[in-house]
Amino acid sequence: MWEIYAYQNADSLAGVFNAAAAIHASGDYASAVAAVAFCGFVAALVAYAFAPEKLQGWKWLASVILVFSVLIVPKATVGIVDKTGGSAVKVVANVPFGVALLGSVTSTIGHTLTGLFETAFQAIPGPGSLPAELAYEQNGLMFGNRLIREAGNVVFQDPAFRTDLVNFIHNCTTYDLADGSLDPSVFSAADDVWPLMASPNPARFSTVAGPGGAIGVDTCPNVYVSLNGRLPAQIQRIQGRLAFQLNPTLPGPAAAAVIASQVQQAYLKNGIANASASAADIIRQNALLNTIEDTGKIVGQKVNDPAAMVLAVGRAQALAQMNASWLNYGKVAEQALPVFRNVIEAVAYALFPLLVLLLLLPSGRDTMMAFKAYATVLIWIQLWPPLYAILNYMASIYAAFDLAAAADLGSGAKALALQTASVIYSRALSGEAVVGYVAMSIPFVAWAALKRLENFGTALVGGLSGLQATLTSA
Repeated sequence: MWEIYAYQNADSLAGVFNAAAAIHASGDYASAVAAVAFCGFVAALVAYAFAPEKLQGWKWLASVILVFSVLIVPKATVGIVDKTGGSAVKVVANVPFGVALLGSVTSTIGHTLTGLFETAFQAIPGPGSLPAELAYEQNGLMFGNRLIREAGNVVFQDPAFRTDLVNFIHNCTTYDLADGSLDPSVFSAADDVWPLMASPNPARFSTVAGPGGAIGVDTCPNVYVSLNGRLPAQIQRIQGRLAFQLNPTLPGPAAAAVIASQVQQAYLKNGIANASASAADIIRQNALLNTIEDTGKIVGQKVNDPAAMVLAVGRAQALAQMNASWLNYGKVAEQALPVFRNVIEAVAYALFPLLVLLLLLPSGRDTMMAFKAYATVLIWIQLWPPLYAILNYMASIYAAFDLAAAADLGSGAKALALQTASVIYSRALSGEAVVGYVAMSIPFVAWAALKRLENFGTALVGGLSGLQATLTSA
């Protein structure tokens, strides 16, 4: 069985190869082959009649025999190996030997190079090591930054719990901060704010949802106890949703099994959390920071404070304007280019039946040049993953220092806290944007490398000039 490695496109490649097998087995395609072969025979016959010394007819006949005996008539079984989705190998029988051979050889070379690079990156000692959870082959470009960005947007899903928490922060925590019983400087620099909120003033009250959705009023300590008991289920719900968002190609149970290590390694590698912080702790901190920020906006509406609302709207608009272009380039790295590569790969395999027809017209050297051009395209596509793996490594190592600097609280302490959250998320997003721009040059660099590096300098200089224009406009 000839193996072809797929990156988030195993289902589509299996469909393409099934279609190719069905086309080659159909009577209509056999008629098309016969018609094209007849046209080629007539052309070769005329050429041989006018110049028999060039042996055009015999060259054409040899080319047709070679095409039929190697590319069309033999059939092979192809196995589509899903490298990112974790699904079982998809087996396709009766695939023409030519496309099975070319696809397997080029795909294996690309997969082997990518695996060797990423294994070496994981074995490097010290800060230069890249965890397997952040490798390109498993999760794509800048997975650590994408995970931090998505985790930074999490909110509690249950409306009743969210309402109780917002009211608790407003009715209890805010006053504890105001009267000094909860030190604002400690609270703003804490990497886990929830335990700090555990001892509110018992003379204050807040609302809490009871059985059957009934809303009651209780003391702040009792409300905290209620919220603390309901909190693990809320975090598990957020973690399940985050697992699906970040691992869309994995089955639900598999995504749920890997998300904890992914979150922990991303925050640990980027210096935002320490080794003792679990994924649940990190998700809880993110959700609480977002709730604390939202409390100010919601309370501004409740108490009819126009100044607070204008300030909140202004901050939201400024953040949206700053992130707009970064999000676009980040989506290029995350979605556009992988889809672009997979579409080109699928189209290249789908064009094999047409290639066979075209090979029946020329002869000799022209036939080999046409076959070489097709093989070149397949090799070019398979050069993308190793180059993306190198780019992912370099960008991830740089981002680790950048995000660690954003998380600095002074005196060497680093944490995801109220003081650092906005800077961390902005830098995670901007890092994605830079990589998204650089990633657009990978296809050109791969093509230049395939053409013996004759255009390598041109590709790099063109990319740098485009980057300069983008920075100038920004």
